[in-house]
Amino acid sequence: MKPWLLLAALLVWAPPPALAQTTAPPVPVPGTPAELQALARGRALIADFYALRLERLWRAFTPQAKEQWGSLEAFQAFREAGARTYGAERQVVAERTFTEDGVTYYVRSAVFERDPGTVWALVFGFDAVGRVGLFGIAAQGEQAPGRVARAPR
Repeated sequence: MKPWLLLAALLVWAPPPALAQTTAPPVPVPGTPAELQALARGRALIADFYALRLERLWRAFTPQAKEQWGSLEAFQAFREAGARTYGAERQVVAERTFTEDGVTYYVRSAVFERDPGTVWALVFGFDAVGRVGLFGIAAQGEQAPGRVARAPR
């Protein structure tokens, strides 16, 4: 399955719950050991992503994921533009993990300070050894592939 198609399917499959009044992440339902590891790893990589510390995330990318972004510099430029445009994460709406076809996914739904009317899904797809084969950001409920945040082609 193409990564953008899977990301779109994820967003349709689990629409966001109503916005909660707290900024603390909801407590996820315990899952498999791989899903619990994806939860912890996803949270750590998101923290680095938000803090503009992208080297660890870049090292975690598979060669195919790196190819989609082009270079660390291009990925850095993407992240910096996102930080300027959307601001900081204001609220975590939901987190979930699941496994499909040998890939374990961490999905974080959140609202950002400069776009409070949109719930964004940040998705990591981890392979069997914990590398990131898929990373995407999309407005939850938006299924058009053009809305998926990914490297320019």
